[in-house]
Amino acid sequence: MTEARLIIADSEHDADMLYVAGIFVPDAFIAVEMNSEWHGLFSPLEVDRARKDSNFDHIHLDALFRLSAENAGRSGLAAVAAAFLEERKLKKIEVPPHFPFGYAEQLKSWGFEVRASEGAFFPERAVKTELEIRHLAYAEKLTRQSMMQAENYLAACSVGSDGILRDSQSGKKVKAADVRRAIETFLIGNGAMPAHTIVACGKEGADPHNVGSGFIRAHQPIIIDIFPRVLSTGYWGDMTRTYVKGKATPEVRKLYNTVREGQDIGLSMVQAGIDGSAVHQAITTHFDRQGYPTKMIRGRQTGFFHGTGHGVGLQIHEAPRISVKSDILKAGQVVTVEPGLYYPGLGGVRIEDMVVVRGGGCDNLTNHKRRLEID
Repeated sequence: MTEARLIIADSEHDADMLYVAGIFVPDAFIAVEMNSEWHGLFSPLEVDRARKDSNFDHIHLDALFRLSAENAGRSGLAAVAAAFLEERKLKKIEVPPHFPFGYAEQLKSWGFEVRASEGAFFPERAVKTELEIRHLAYAEKLTRQSMMQAENYLAACSVGSDGILRDSQSGKKVKAADVRRAIETFLIGNGAMPAHTIVACGKEGADPHNVGSGFIRAHQPIIIDIFPRVLSTGYWGDMTRTYVKGKATPEVRKLYNTVREGQDIGLSMVQAGIDGSAVHQAITTHFDRQGYPTKMIRGRQTGFFHGTGHGVGLQIHEAPRISVKSDILKAGQVVTVEPGLYYPGLGGVRIEDMVVVRGGGCDNLTNHKRRLEID
């Protein structure tokens, strides 16, 4: 029996659907692959646009199949998909691992054999085409420019007698939200949507995913992690820098230099054919030798306790991974290299670049200087 592949999702939030459709659709619709060709089933609201702009080999108005489903006493998108498949005498379906459980149960109750794919539904998504790399390079360009907005904002700030930064225009005490606003206003104005931009000063930086909410203080590390999505393409940028407004303490400076050296090790190793776990281990070994082992202290993780990097594309985190688990890098993959060290009470340091894996090394899409101190 011939097997079809089925997705039921919107393409605003589902990367697999966006990958196959090539257009943004806010409401869920149906995509079916059979005989190596993709069919898109669209409502009257979307069908003409899909015929003009989508990547599908065939476009269908879903109303006819919806009527067939209703005549069979069924309703909903799973019923529309069932009517389409039954007309073509297809009863075996492969679906993505995240396929809605309710849809799967409905299809099974109507006699379909449904199985989830083992691993990624589109494993080929991990290796980017040159067009995709251009999309990612543009996303990273906007990310880099937004980081410069943060640098300029911090440079313009003065330092109060209490050590808290003061806004150059209003004179008010500066919080993380003020720096975030400078970053995100630029991104939104240039067609990119920021998502939980991290501006974490001092002890807030000890938690890698703390977005930051407190005052920005002089002479303390400030982790800024920016990861926007370009609205026109759906591709993401990702970049992190750590700054100190004023003078870094010797402790922070040593931490920063160690992380920068660790990133240099990672960037020098990334190339097609290398195991990501070897990259991660080399950085971990460097940190250990510099006196920064990863361990629990009073119930909290300290040191380097996350992966070195991850793939970036239509999702901010996707295959491959550079971590403790084996994952062989391939030419054309786009990954981050983002080692970090974190200590409660002190804060953290993380530096992140986004690179394209190539046969003899990698191309750095971030291409932005690493500086610790901002005067």
